[in-house]
Amino acid sequence: MRVLARGGTGATALPWMVLLLLLVMMSMSQAAILEVNGNLNCRCVKTTSDYISPKRYDSIELRPVGSTCRRIEIIIKLKSSAKVCVNPDAPWVKKLLKRIAGTKKR
Repeated sequence: MRVLARGGTGATALPWMVLLLLLVMMSMSQAAILEVNGNLNCRCVKTTSDYISPKRYDSIELRPVGSTCRRIEIIIKLKSSAKVCVNPDAPWVKKLLKRIAGTKKR
């Protein structure tokens, strides 16, 4: 019995192995949570594809993909001071982005 205890494979090693297993499982579940919600510093939790008239815009903020957010974000600040996150894949938003890119080149 003493040989097993000294070798670390006896009853005293079992709690450490269980603890190690729990730590590994917790870190894996934490990694999965971060992967699913990996965009912790993104500003847009929800986006809309609904058309917003340019007459209502106060400003447009374009946030490219980066280390803090893994997706492009387009935030339109309305004249009413409300902020609306729009879907970058919406057809009207793509046209808006092309128009903005075209005016910057001139």
